[in-house]
Amino acid sequence: MKLRLRAPSPAFAISLIALFVALGGTTAYASGLISGRQIVNHSIPAKKLTAAAVNALQGRSFNIRPFTPDSVEHQLTTTHGIDVNYKCDSKQIHLILDKRAGGESLFVSGDYAQDGVMKSVNQVEIQDFSGQSVNVNVIAWPRGGDRTVTRIDLGGVFWSKESGAGPACQLWGLITTGTRP
Repeated sequence: MKLRLRAPSPAFAISLIALFVALGGTTAYASGLISGRQIVNHSIPAKKLTAAAVNALQGRSFNIRPFTPDSVEHQLTTTHGIDVNYKCDSKQIHLILDKRAGGESLFVSGDYAQDGVMKSVNQVEIQDFSGQSVNVNVIAWPRGGDRTVTRIDLGGVFWSKESGAGPACQLWGLITTGTRP
């Protein structure tokens, strides 16, 4: 008895073609052919991102518990050409935005509250926000360099001896680096 091969049926041939097309599509996806431009903005939920990616999007938060005034300027962080510093002296707290050493001028725009009085800022210079209580909500970027915009939301408070707690300062907030303008 001799075995004889038959030609595949049309249904079998179509199923093989469908299988190869499906495998090819998966391979194209796995090889990284989908770029960021093809993803619709705001369409990826946070649970699909790594913890590092979520933290980068959320910014860097700070909460410096009450500390004793020492009149020394401390560096909170440096981000894209901007030094963010703080100081607590015997009278008030200071939140200081400055250009990194050797950098171009600094541009700051936004609002801040100094001892309960809201003020606007739209300037090119070093910023020293100081008072018994200070809340700063600004965007800042160096005029030269990479010009990356940074959102700075910081608050600070100074307690004097008269308040019963002894002289102390506290600082909190969030600094988020965005994109180039």
